[in-house]
Amino acid sequence: MSLPLVREIMSNVVVIAKPKDIISKVISDMRDFKAWVVPVINDNGKLVGILSYRELLERRVGLKSKVSSVMSPPYSINEDADLIKAMGKILTLRARALPVVDSSMNLVGILTRERVLEYLQESNRLPRVSVSTVMSKPAITIDGNEAVARAKWLMVRHGITRLPVLDSGKLYGIVSMRDIVERIYYASLPRRSRRGDVVGTEDDILAAPVKAIATTPVITANENDDLYDVVSTMLNKGVSGLPVLSGDSVVGIVSSYDIIKGVIKPFEEIPIEAKLIDVDDSTKALIEKVVSNYVAKIGRMTNIIDLKINIKKYERGSEEKRSKYSVHVMLKDNATTYTVNEIDWDPVNAVRYAFETLIKRIDREINRARDTRRKGRLRGGPPSE
Repeated sequence: MSLPLVREIMSNVVVIAKPKDIISKVISDMRDFKAWVVPVINDNGKLVGILSYRELLERRVGLKSKVSSVMSPPYSINEDADLIKAMGKILTLRARALPVVDSSMNLVGILTRERVLEYLQESNRLPRVSVSTVMSKPAITIDGNEAVARAKWLMVRHGITRLPVLDSGKLYGIVSMRDIVERIYYASLPRRSRRGDVVGTEDDILAAPVKAIATTPVITANENDDLYDVVSTMLNKGVSGLPVLSGDSVVGIVSSYDIIKGVIKPFEEIPIEAKLIDVDDSTKALIEKVVSNYVAKIGRMTNIIDLKINIKKYERGSEEKRSKYSVHVMLKDNATTYTVNEIDWDPVNAVRYAFETLIKRIDREINRARDTRRKGRLRGGPPSE
C-alpha cells in the first residue's frame, strides 16, 4: 500500500503549551479549539511533553498548576515517515493525535485521527464494508443513573474516551472524557468565571448521575450502514465515535481508532510475544484487550523495545480446589529491563496487577532519571562571580 508522507497531510498545530504554562489557560484553549492533544515544547521549539484529556483525567491537579506537573513524556512521528507507519503508531499508542517533528525534534505539525480519516476517504481507501465489521463490540456502556465517578473509572480502566449512556436499557446519550474533564476543572473556577452549565464542586459533579452531563440527542450508526457513510457523518458532525445500533440496542461503538485499524494491518511498532497456556478463547480475548490498553499507556511513557508475556496455571498442590494463574511480564526500553510476576485466581486480574506494578516501576525510573538530570544541571551551573 503506497501512502503519502506525514508532512504531506499533517495539519498546523493550533494549541501549543510550554512546561511553565498554567493548566487553566491550556484547558480553555483546548475547549475553544476542540484539541484533544497538546504538544508541550521548550523555548527552543523542541517537543518535551504531551498534554491530553487522558492525562488531565488520570492525574487530577489544580487549575493553577503548571503543565509540567501533569504532562506525559513526548511521543511523536517524524515528518518524513509514511502514513502506514503513522497509522501503526496511532494504533499502538491509542493516540488521538501524533505531534510531527523534524530530525532535530522540532515541532512542525500534528497528525490527528480525523485528518487521517479525511485522507482515507478522499483517496477512496476506505473499505466498502458495513460498520459492524470494524466496530468494537460489545460496547462498554453505563446506566444514566450511575455516578459520573463510575464513568471516569470505566474510561481509565478500559482505555476508552466515550461511553453510551443508557436509560432503561435504551440509548439515552453519550458522555466523553472531554465532558468529564471540563466539568471537573471548571467546577474549581469562581462562579462568575464559569462557562457553560458547570455547577457545584468537583465532589458534586463526580457524585451526580452521568445522564446529567451526557450529550443528547446522540448521533448514531446502524450496524448495516456502509463504513464510507459513517465516516462522512463523523467528519461532518465533528465527532470521533458513534454508538452502533441494532434496533434499539447498542451492539457496538465505532471510533476513528476502529476505522484506522480496519483499513490497515499495521506494521508492528512494538514486538509483543505472548504465551497464554491453559487459557480459553474468551479469556484470551479479554487478556489481549487488557494488554493492548496497557501497552498504549506504557508506550506513552517510554520507548518499548521488547515485551514478553507468559501466562500459565500455577499449581501449588493437590489441596488447591481452584487453579491460580501465574503472569510473568518482561519489558525492555532504551535504558532498563523490567520483570514482573503476579499470581491470582483470575488470569485477567493477574495481567492487570502485573501491568499496574510495571507502570509504577517505570514511573519511578522516569522520576529517578529526571531527578538525576536536574541535579546534574544544578552542579553544572555557571560559576559564581
